[in-house]
Amino acid sequence: MSKAIENTEVMENEAPVTQDELLMNEDELLKALTDKEQHRDNIETIEVKFGRTIFQFRIRPLSEREWDKAREKNTKYAKNRRLGGMRLPEKTDTVGYHTMLIYMATLEEDRAKLWDNKRLWAAVNAVTGTDMVDKLIPYAGKKQAIVDRIERLSGFDDESEEDESDTVKN
Repeated sequence: MSKAIENTEVMENEAPVTQDELLMNEDELLKALTDKEQHRDNIETIEVKFGRTIFQFRIRPLSEREWDKAREKNTKYAKNRRLGGMRLPEKTDTVGYHTMLIYMATLEEDRAKLWDNKRLWAAVNAVTGTDMVDKLIPYAGKKQAIVDRIERLSGFDDESEEDESDTVKN
């Protein structure tokens, strides 16, 4: 049995949260919900070598809605006549998907200086910030490494080493 399931079972067996406990935590929850610096410790700096130039930008975790938005915008759908005209995913633009994830995960200040920089756009005939991501990070391996870091920040890699060894054994 995995630790996540064990923890859930322990929580189910504990006494319900009392009104006093909820009120004690309510202030902390309100602070967490309104504090923009709450997730500052989840920010990582990415360093990219472009030719002889090295540049940096910071990334943050993405919400589930942001992941979904990037996937939706980069998936082509087609109606299936056999299923009554239901729209089904036909093809996903992986390059566009990775580019959009990097663009969205970049902190706003860094995005403005790097991806949304009109002078850079003019120099390389870019039209959007995602075009600049493609221009400055053209190699698939580099993009994948950055997307992997965004995934870890966003909680996709929260399994413990013990859970991983259990998975491998099974």
